[in-house]
Amino acid sequence: MTRKGILLIMREKRTFMIFTLIYTILIFLTSLFLDFAFDQGFSSIAGYLVAIFFLTSLILSLLYAWILVSRKRRNWATLKCIGYTNKNIISLVSGIILFTTLFGLFIVLEILFHYTAIFTYLESANIQTGLPGILIGLLPVVATAFIFIFVQLISIALIYRKVLKVRPIVALKRVGE
Repeated sequence: MTRKGILLIMREKRTFMIFTLIYTILIFLTSLFLDFAFDQGFSSIAGYLVAIFFLTSLILSLLYAWILVSRKRRNWATLKCIGYTNKNIISLVSGIILFTTLFGLFIVLEILFHYTAIFTYLESANIQTGLPGILIGLLPVVATAFIFIFVQLISIALIYRKVLKVRPIVALKRVGE
């Protein structure tokens, strides 16, 4: 079902790209300020920014899940008409949400790996840049990944009731329109 969810979201490239970009920026900034908070302590401004980005990711996750269920209400109703259960539909929605989040995480990891590789190469060539070789440590990125996956699971649990309310008759009503 997750594979079908991925294929389903790839058909809506604009929504996928926008939310992937937003998740990428949020994951990067949360990891960066979490790294600062580990160095300076959570009582500094970095700790407050981590809390702000955590709440932003929670709100964004709920918004994304709500948009998925509301905009595709007719699709979900059609799937129920052809025999999909609520569990199948929630696994599709879960796959879409988790794929978008993990795709944003992989983009952040790729950027950080390339950043580190470039500055390590420049240091080996004796070119001084004055910038750190490692922008964000591995621990803040892993912690951010767990935070974001936890937030996505919360949004999936909260959106489950909205999926239960989708009735198959909705798809059949609009056939003649």
